[in-house]
Amino acid sequence: MEQIPLYQHIVNTLKARIASGELQPGDQLPTEAELSKEFKVSRITSKRALTELENANLIYRVQGKGSFVHADLPPLRPLPRIGKEILFILPFTHNPGLGDYEKGINEYLATTDYTLNIQSNTVIGQRRLLETALHNNNSGLIIYPVSSSEDLGILYQYYQSKFPLVTMDKIIDGISFPYVVSDNFDGGYQACKHLVDNNHKRIAFLTPSRIEKSSSIRERYFGYLQALYDNGLIDCSVNDLTERYLSHEGGDGKEYYRAFIQAVTDNGITGIVAENDLIAIEIMQIAKDNGLSIPDDFSIVGFDNIHLSSFVEPKLTTISQDFAQMGYMAAKNLIGMLEDPQRPQDNVIVPVQLIQRQTVKLL
Repeated sequence: MEQIPLYQHIVNTLKARIASGELQPGDQLPTEAELSKEFKVSRITSKRALTELENANLIYRVQGKGSFVHADLPPLRPLPRIGKEILFILPFTHNPGLGDYEKGINEYLATTDYTLNIQSNTVIGQRRLLETALHNNNSGLIIYPVSSSEDLGILYQYYQSKFPLVTMDKIIDGISFPYVVSDNFDGGYQACKHLVDNNHKRIAFLTPSRIEKSSSIRERYFGYLQALYDNGLIDCSVNDLTERYLSHEGGDGKEYYRAFIQAVTDNGITGIVAENDLIAIEIMQIAKDNGLSIPDDFSIVGFDNIHLSSFVEPKLTTISQDFAQMGYMAAKNLIGMLEDPQRPQDNVIVPVQLIQRQTVKLL
């Protein structure tokens, strides 16, 4: 699929900043050198972007002083959506471990005359992609947000302009976009309940992220807590440990996991519910390096059912998400909004499934 030219990313981003009021009439724009540094492009590319804006009468240049926003500009609006292209923004370029969302989206789009354009925010960044997309000729947007609380300003512009948008995997805090997510609460519940059913009494939840940043992690955590509560296993020492490690961010990941494993051992914890499979697998590897055995020394349940989870030793017990179904339903929702803007917006929660393998021991 054709990618947006680099200079056009700059043009659209600056247009969005003018439209939002971030750049006011008379304000000076960044220099060519500053734009080159910000967007990681050549001076020729940034110069081309400023020339495009000047030709569109959005800015003017003063020799030796720089570029400025024209006074008395008419308000910029999102372009009419006359095309038939759906944009999908996601936080990774290609990660088969996180499932085939694209497959599900394309499966539904094959029944329509819409096509798919995929953009990753790993190079340009989510905010810049969103600024660009708002003023491009996309029919609608599916976004896998980096968190539930980032870039709320530009996302609210989408909401104000009634731009057709569906979020996938996470729910945006405070903005009622339609969403398609896995049943993360039930997944956290099933993972913890499986440990309980195998006679584990002291169970910890592990995530290196702050739960308030991600609705999906937060729901998994709440499901875990509910399973503990339903089985009379609310335990202050486990909760204190969990809260202490939930607050971790940054630093040396391996050192953090080593410290967590030591705390698990010191506190007599026998079961762990991990935020996702990648974290579970890393914990398993570090435990092995430290002479521990899974599941003899402690049991662990992951989340996602990535391909690697069935190939590690021992094979990882995990919660399976139906990534293709999530993509399919996100596309179906978005096309429904495009074809009938007055229809009620649907939210979809896709069921999850416990996959029992070899990392949970019966005590």
